[in-house]
Amino acid sequence: MADLKPYLDRINKTADAVQLVAQEIDTLMAEGSDENYLQALELCPRLEEAEQAYDAAVALYQRVQLAGRPNDVAKNFIPVSSTPLEPGEGNQPTLIKRADYDKLSLIDRALFVKSGGTVKD
Repeated sequence: MADLKPYLDRINKTADAVQLVAQEIDTLMAEGSDENYLQALELCPRLEEAEQAYDAAVALYQRVQLAGRPNDVAKNFIPVSSTPLEPGEGNQPTLIKRADYDKLSLIDRALFVKSGGTVKD
């Protein structure tokens, strides 16, 4: 996986540039004169360029981050087996004699009963 710090640093640098230009525009507008208003309008293209640079930095960061993620679909894929179960494998009798039931451990008895098994006297 790629080191994302340089990409994040670029995002922060371009975000700071956007804020710097926006602050200059805000300072000019706060003064309120027509001359300052015209100067603020002249800064708008610079603000748009800074915003475009920021958007490009964010998009690059997201692309690199996405490329570094593992392929979750392939990682979680479990192939289906085409081989059938052999007779008796995974099967449990549903009816057993009392003598055989008494030979089972307590855990096996509980599992047998919970799985729907019955005991024949």
